[in-house]
Amino acid sequence: MINYIGLDAHSSTCTAVVVSEQGEIRQRKTFSTSEAGILGFLNQVPGEKHLTFEECHLAQWLYILLSDQVDKLVVCNPVYLAKKAGAKTDFRDALHLAQELRTNHLKPVYHDTSKWIELRVLVNNYLGLVDTIIRSKNRLKAVFRSEVIRTNQTHFYKTKEKAKELKNHHSRFVAESLYEQIFALEKERESYKEKFKQNIKRHRPIKNLTTIPGIDTVRANVITAVVCMPHRFENKHKFWGYCMLVRHIQKSGGRIYGNKRFHGRVELRDVFFGAAESALRTDSKLRTYYEAIRAKGIKHKDAKVALARKIAAASLSMLKNNEIFNEEFERATERRKEIRKEIYQELEDMKTS
Repeated sequence: MINYIGLDAHSSTCTAVVVSEQGEIRQRKTFSTSEAGILGFLNQVPGEKHLTFEECHLAQWLYILLSDQVDKLVVCNPVYLAKKAGAKTDFRDALHLAQELRTNHLKPVYHDTSKWIELRVLVNNYLGLVDTIIRSKNRLKAVFRSEVIRTNQTHFYKTKEKAKELKNHHSRFVAESLYEQIFALEKERESYKEKFKQNIKRHRPIKNLTTIPGIDTVRANVITAVVCMPHRFENKHKFWGYCMLVRHIQKSGGRIYGNKRFHGRVELRDVFFGAAESALRTDSKLRTYYEAIRAKGIKHKDAKVALARKIAAASLSMLKNNEIFNEEFERATERRKEIRKEIYQELEDMKTS
């Protein structure tokens, strides 16, 4: 007997619904979002337990808490969750999750209990901090542009005295406040970078990634934190999809309706595009690869995408094999595949002999 459990989790309370293999509701309950409340409910559910909840800010905590308590655990991606008609309530949300789990219509989000998942907390908050800095800078520029004052100077964001050029005293007050915010946020950003530098000394995979032209300390930490376990990607093509570096043609009835990018991790897309831009300023084979593509008549944008894919493929290979950057990594990867095939063939021959 399998019980399918949908859990609608919030900061203060959780609502759970249990349905049978035939889709009948067997149990429903709302309890506090605490270890005692969640485990207390699960202990009341008999038989085999399959449980799901949506990816959210509580997802990692719930995953660690529940991974050993149920027979199957799915952290589902809400982007791919089928829409339902009617009013939205916690009970209906939990029931919908349970039914989608029962019919195997959920797309899982990767979670585990490794140290790399713990690194995600640092990386996610750093990326959030960077977004806040960008928004503050855009607001500051808007204040100056409202009085037609140029904002393209080299040290614009570091010169608070520039606020004196504003004639409106309210605008001047806002600009000085934004300058203070930016100074404080930039100082906090530097403290994050110090943590990232320490991670290079502690973790060899992060240090290895920094040997790729275009991958600096921050990018290496971001890649490692988001990828976590590289062996979950069967090949570079699936990894490119996860990094949002490929598009699929939308076709129906023999007609093409454009193309669409995979839903993946935008952080990795930004990292690899940024790495491609940086690699173009180096004297390496990656730049030679880009120039060779351009020589074939390929546009700059498409050539940069190809370079970003190459860097992504190299990163995945290095994380899988725990090695430093080798400009001939593709040839080395093919050689490893050949060796593995030979070993597997020898093992098969030994079994049959």
